[in-house]
Amino acid sequence: MASMDELKKAAGVRAADMIKDGMIVGLGTGSTAAHMVNRLAERIKTEGIHVTGVSTSWSTTLQCRSLGIPLKEMGEVSHLDMVIDGADEIDPNRNLIKGRGAAHLLEKIVASMTDNYVIIADSGKAVQQLGTKFAVPLEIIPGAIAVVTERVKKLGGEVKVRMGAPGKDGPVISDSGNLIADAKFAPIADPNKLARDLEHIVGIVGHGLFINMATKVILADEAKGLIEF
Repeated sequence: MASMDELKKAAGVRAADMIKDGMIVGLGTGSTAAHMVNRLAERIKTEGIHVTGVSTSWSTTLQCRSLGIPLKEMGEVSHLDMVIDGADEIDPNRNLIKGRGAAHLLEKIVASMTDNYVIIADSGKAVQQLGTKFAVPLEIIPGAIAVVTERVKKLGGEVKVRMGAPGKDGPVISDSGNLIADAKFAPIADPNKLARDLEHIVGIVGHGLFINMATKVILADEAKGLIEF
């Protein structure tokens, strides 16, 4: 039986093999997405396909540079042929929570540029309701943290500024220079409504609810192999 890491690699390979010659592709962030980027680099080298990537984070940018994958800056393009990324939670309607890697704003900008948004993850990310396991990540203008905290509280959420891992003092700062916080709600009965409510709070520049965006999900499952829906 394949290990979970082997299955995550298989999911990344499956997604990378969907990329066609000549495409401009958004490249996501995370452990499963890293397998996809590795496979894409292999295809460019062995098959000679011409693919240009648009990265969603510095970590993916550095990986692409080390592997020789051509990149364009996000601000240079307005449409992408495909975007492949990971997720932290996935519900049966392909709605997502993203942002444990603090890149959800840039990831959402990239996702909005395509009609072909593919999510790759392990089956542990599948939930019946969003918010079951994780809080909703927020990217917040630093000067708005108090008012955002109060407004989110009125929506039933508890905001906690995300602090750096050992070795990094202070809060987590996004690639855009904003604070990252996590808003914990009970399992979210209506993710569409919560997404709209968060978007109306001045000071939040991005939240981790990705609603009606994913067009395909590829899950790595230890019992069933790859599941696609």
